[in-house]
Amino acid sequence: MRVYKGFAALLVASTVLGGVAYAADAVPQAPAPTQTKQEVRLERAVDKDVGRLSTDGAQALTDIQAARLAIFNAQTDQAKTFIHKAKDELQKAAKDDSVFMKAASELEAPMKAQPVSTDAKAEAKPADAGKVIAWLPVDSQMSLGEAFQATPEKIAAVTNASQHLKTDDRQGALEKLALADVDVQFATAVLPLDHTISDVNKAADLIDQGHYYEANAVLKDTTDQAMINVVDIYGQPYKAKTTKTAEAHTPSKTNTQPATKVD
Repeated sequence: MRVYKGFAALLVASTVLGGVAYAADAVPQAPAPTQTKQEVRLERAVDKDVGRLSTDGAQALTDIQAARLAIFNAQTDQAKTFIHKAKDELQKAAKDDSVFMKAASELEAPMKAQPVSTDAKAEAKPADAGKVIAWLPVDSQMSLGEAFQATPEKIAAVTNASQHLKTDDRQGALEKLALADVDVQFATAVLPLDHTISDVNKAADLIDQGHYYEANAVLKDTTDQAMINVVDIYGQPYKAKTTKTAEAHTPSKTNTQPATKVD
């Protein structure tokens, strides 16, 4: 059973997971023989700056939701204010160094409240899912690995990490977790940058023209485009860990000859 320990608020509406993490696309280098396991885990986690979010992107998402709520409540002036705020914030977010490049096929769709049929899933998957595009990380959630064992040392590390995350010190949190050998997964809610900017610009124009219903539909599509990026403490895609574990248990094919007896 997977044990979850959340450190960020979940997104509302269609986004189920809260959004973190800049996933490393490069294959990690083999550690030097003199490095301990904890040192290697810490180095990889901190170097990849796992947990980085876009402040402007997160605020833009909040304002998008606020604009939709204002439309629902017939507060048109507020809707206009919020959507233009989101528009400006996304322009700033586009220059944010938290933006990363990845194909949609490498990300996970957020879980929905209602089950989705196989046909619906196929239709929802974009034809260009393999195309590498820019993604904007807007919120995050952290969970402990399935093999987590609650030893006093690990519990203390999780508690300390929680305190660091409350002050937005994700690197400090990773240091505590890595040194205690705690396996952690980070789930990041990300938005396709160009698609989101285009949608918000379109919605702003529609609101300015008084087409509130149409603007709300466009903004719903914006949040429906959210995807989830999952990484573990190594800064690698979490699914790759299965292969890593299997390789670790595979007997080496070298030095298979029996040792020669020396009299």
